[in-house]
Amino acid sequence: MVTNRSLESKDLPILQAALDQDTFEHCEAKNYTMDNSFSVVYEDEQGPIGVLRYTKTLRLVCVFCDNEDKQRNAVGAIQAVKDAIVQAKANGFVDVICETESESLKKFYVNHLGFKEAGKTLVLHIGK
Repeated sequence: MVTNRSLESKDLPILQAALDQDTFEHCEAKNYTMDNSFSVVYEDEQGPIGVLRYTKTLRLVCVFCDNEDKQRNAVGAIQAVKDAIVQAKANGFVDVICETESESLKKFYVNHLGFKEAGKTLVLHIGK
């Protein structure tokens, strides 16, 4: 039977070992214990299975009317992200994320808007 409980400080070595052995990209162990997240340990009779971290994250999903109009799209994206940050902070979100298949848009979000790459996801930490 699988059960769950809140992550405790005694679980941090297990969490770190899990992060170290995993071949997928993850955040640091400290992110699992920060005030802006809630983490749960899932376990069975053999011990811990994994840790699930809940966060207050706003996901942006956008479509441009003309993908070739880079100038207008850039101006619109800047304003949209500024507005998203205001709305996110006002509603208690701590991260803004988005995913894109466009390498040029990904580069723009990273170089001009401060997003960080986390696998296929772009993340902007905005705090409280």
